Amino acid sequence: MNGAKTAPRCTESGFTLIELMIALVLFALVVAGMLQVAATMAAGFNEQQQTVTAEGSVRGAMEYVSEALRGVSPGVPVANIQHVNTCATGALSVTNRNNAPDDFTAVFASGSVTSTRTVYTTGTTSITVTDASQLAIGDTVLVTNLDQGHLAKISTVNAGTGVIGLAAQTCASLALPTGGYAPGSLVLRATRATFSVGTVDSMPTLMLDPDAEGPALAEPFAEGVEDLQIALGIDANADGSLTELGAAANDDEWSFNSAGETQLAGSLRAVRVTFVARTSGKRSTDVYLRPAAEDRPVATAPDGYRRRTLTSMIEVRNLGGSP
Repeated sequence: MNGAKTAPRCTESGFTLIELMIALVLFALVVAGMLQVAATMAAGFNEQQQTVTAEGSVRGAMEYVSEALRGVSPGVPVANIQHVNTCATGALSVTNRNNAPDDFTAVFASGSVTSTRTVYTTGTTSITVTDASQLAIGDTVLVTNLDQGHLAKISTVNAGTGVIGLAAQTCASLALPTGGYAPGSLVLRATRATFSVGTVDSMPTLMLDPDAEGPALAEPFAEGVEDLQIALGIDANADGSLTELGAAANDDEWSFNSAGETQLAGSLRAVRVTFVARTSGKRSTDVYLRPAAEDRPVATAPDGYRRRTLTSMIEVRNLGGSP
């Protein structure tokens, strides 16, 4: 047996413990990097979605507000409008604030147009109109003779006879035309509403009060709107155009585009509306500021909210100074 050969030994290869530990550490680093990228992408996508949502909300609100201002003072070129109950007058009024959102109240058409067949005068609580089919209880109508107009709320409607009941006239300073509104006067369904910025569930929101000075409460209209700024283009020199400098108070024909301005006298030709919309969430690591708009300066305290600014120039078509 001295010449017998022994079988070769098989060697087993593998990872040492140190190699396994190094591999695990490298794998953990790769996974951590991938998770970081995924988290960043998810946060960016969420932020982008919030921005798109805020922009979409403010665009819808801008379309409605622009149409309302474009048709302000329907059927009354001199804006001589009075409410028979609240005594509120005028077709457009702006509350301007240099360091806070503005608000405004406007009278604008909101649907049906017909005409009277009977006189509307002091003490009248019902009138007959040519067509009452598009009117409903709770609507507000504007009765106008094209020189002045009065707003009244509808209490009853008879579409068959055309008779509509109107709220009793409670304004102590009511100033109806001499002899009242004659048959043939226009009757328009109209709205006198106030737009302002408030807070709903800690979120800045554009609010709509559907009857302005009336008993109804303001309702949320567009979430995320944190600033509303109004500038009025007034043809002060009656040359048919508007000049704008905006470097100092009352240095041009735009009111409220510079700090410290008072409203100019003259014909209103245009209104410029600016909305600043804010996202619902913020990124604590990022620094953003609310931007300047008209006479309101940029915010001094940074925060993490992304914003979108939308501005619209509206030519007023019903007033005497309209283009």
